[in-house]
Amino acid sequence: MRKDLQLYGKIQARRKALGLSQEELAQRMGVSRQSVTKWETGLSAPDLDRLVELADTLGVSLDYLLRDQAEMSDVPAEPGEAVLSESPSEERGERPAAAAASSSAAAHHIALAAGVLLFLIGAGGLLVMWIYSELFPVQLVDGRGGVHTGLWGYVLARDVKALFWAALAAAAAGLALVGCCLRKGRS
Repeated sequence: MRKDLQLYGKIQARRKALGLSQEELAQRMGVSRQSVTKWETGLSAPDLDRLVELADTLGVSLDYLLRDQAEMSDVPAEPGEAVLSESPSEERGERPAAAAASSSAAAHHIALAAGVLLFLIGAGGLLVMWIYSELFPVQLVDGRGGVHTGLWGYVLARDVKALFWAALAAAAAGLALVGCCLRKGRS
């Protein structure tokens, strides 16, 4: 490999060393084949997020992709050579920091999506009960002379308190999870 080989040549060389077509790399990256072609010909370069994902997909470090080959001592000099371990932690079988960060980000997105889904289910259930309470109004008088109307009157009259509290709890838990994820994402 030439000493002055640029990013585009490294992408192509590593892709070929892994036996991937441009189409296969594009599918793994979630981009078009034309994007991969432009990266490999030097007409464009991947943005920073894509570059990190590209390094993970190709099984190389960002240093390998971005630095001059002369500065690198622990990456393959020719296509087809094995990628050497980048740190002692990898030699012990631990995950590299980039993969751990990617996994952490994925877990964060999953937790955020779960919170949104939980909130929507709970809020949807409350909304449906409120709509029914408007369509079928109830005026319930309890044993002490108290009058219950609206949503709470409907809940008491139809004996759906458990469903009401479950929907309310789901909405609150979803909202709390979303808030926690957003707060954690800012820090």
